[in-house]
Amino acid sequence: MNIPEAITISGVEYKVVVSDEPIFLNNLRAYGEIDYNKKEINIDETLQDEQGQFQTFLHEIIHGIVYDRELDLKNDEEETIVDQISKGLYQVIKDNPEIFTEKKEE
Repeated sequence: MNIPEAITISGVEYKVVVSDEPIFLNNLRAYGEIDYNKKEINIDETLQDEQGQFQTFLHEIIHGIVYDRELDLKNDEEETIVDQISKGLYQVIKDNPEIFTEKKEE
């Protein structure tokens, strides 16, 4: 799997930045974040290995799907949430197939 320099989530392109810069959310160190205003996903590479970085990348993609589909995780029915996330994830995979192929040797 590959972490690209950019990804399209629901038609919106987000820049992807993997760096050694620490990320803080609510005064706590985080593995990653998605900034909807800057259209950017940031991943801290110092806290985890390559597999962990990709899991964090997927985590941030799901945040993007939840945001785009205006899901209310506290009040929406579970089936609605799962259905909308699966549709959003399908669209991400369809729009960005290169992410989900074997990583090319550098």
